[in-house]
Amino acid sequence: MADIKTEIQSIRDFVAPELPGATFKLQNMPDTYKTNELAIDFEGSRPETETAFHYRLDRTYQLVYFDASKLDCLTKMEAVERKLSQLQMIPLGGTARYLRIGSFSLSQPFKTETTGVFAVIGMLEAEAREARAQVTYEPVNNMEVGTYTEKTAGAWSTLDGTETPNNPNDGYLWSEVESGTTIQGKVASPDGFTWSDIESGKTVFTEEDE
Repeated sequence: MADIKTEIQSIRDFVAPELPGATFKLQNMPDTYKTNELAIDFEGSRPETETAFHYRLDRTYQLVYFDASKLDCLTKMEAVERKLSQLQMIPLGGTARYLRIGSFSLSQPFKTETTGVFAVIGMLEAEAREARAQVTYEPVNNMEVGTYTEKTAGAWSTLDGTETPNNPNDGYLWSEVESGTTIQGKVASPDGFTWSDIESGKTVFTEEDE
C-alpha cells in the first residue's frame, strides 16, 4: 500500500549518497536555514484510474537544498538530478515496491533570509501504483452433477452398452451414434443421433425397443 511517510524517507535515503554530511528535514521546513541541509516536503497527490484492478498516484515532492553559495547549491543538486535521471526508480524502504520517477526540475538558486545561506528548489514528479481491493469468494470444494432423461429419451447406460437392446456387451460407439450405424452394422436412421435427439428423447428406437 502507498505510504507517503515511507516515500519521503525513501527519497532521503536515495539522494543521501550525493549529499555527504548533509542533514535532512522531512516534512518540516526549518525556520532558520543551515548550510548543507535538505528539506523534503510532500506537495500533492493526484489519483488516476488505469485499469479495473489498480490505479496510479501522481506524487509531487519538493526538495529544497541550502548551502553557502549559489554555486554550491547548484553543484550538489546537479548530482541529485543526475542520479534521479539515470536510475528512474526509487526503492521504497522495507518493501519490494518502487516509486517511479517522472521528472525532476531545478529552480534558480537564491539568497535566503538567513545570512550567508543560499537555496535551490527541486520539484520531483513521481508515480506510485495501488491495487484496488477485490471481492473474494469462497472456493468451490465439491460439485455434484445429476442427469435425467424423459421416458423416451436415450439413457447414457443404453449408449455405453450396459442396457443396449440385443447386444448388452457392446453398446454404441460415439461415431456410430453420430453416423446412424447400429452395432449390427445397419443404418438405423439417415442422420443418426444428434445431441438434441438424445436430450429430447427423439432416438431411433421406439419406446418398445428400449
